[in-house]
Amino acid sequence: MKNKSIIVGIIIIVIVCIITTGCVFPSAIGKEEFNKHFTALGYSVSDKEEAKYESDTYLVATKEDVPYQVEYYEFKNEVEAKKVYEKYKDSIVDYITADTQNQETKGAIFAKIVAESTDDYIVISRVKNTLIFIDGTHDYKNNIDEILKDIKY
Repeated sequence: MKNKSIIVGIIIIVIVCIITTGCVFPSAIGKEEFNKHFTALGYSVSDKEEAKYESDTYLVATKEDVPYQVEYYEFKNEVEAKKVYEKYKDSIVDYITADTQNQETKGAIFAKIVAESTDDYIVISRVKNTLIFIDGTHDYKNNIDEILKDIKY
């Protein structure tokens, strides 16, 4: 009985350590980090663009030699971010099929959908109260995936 208590205690400690260090859950990138990261990659980052959805912060990263832009939204809370995620998802419904190329992944604090067609590659990714949206071409799929991996979305 004493050995079971020790084992359970160790398991609980390990789980708490993993959760508190961020190893299990992704962390949301802030507007300053977004700006710094994309500026370093040669993108122009602007807050002057008209956002498709109302948010506390809206930034757009663009680069002349790529046919897509990276949109960043920051909301007051997760509830608002989830609502906009669902609205964006509904707006790309024509690209979402039962095909294995189109995937949605959800967790406690994140959601991500990747929708592909022959020409288009669209990603909507939410972490906590932030949202990243990229509407690109299939030719730039690897670039877009790398961008999202770099910023942990």
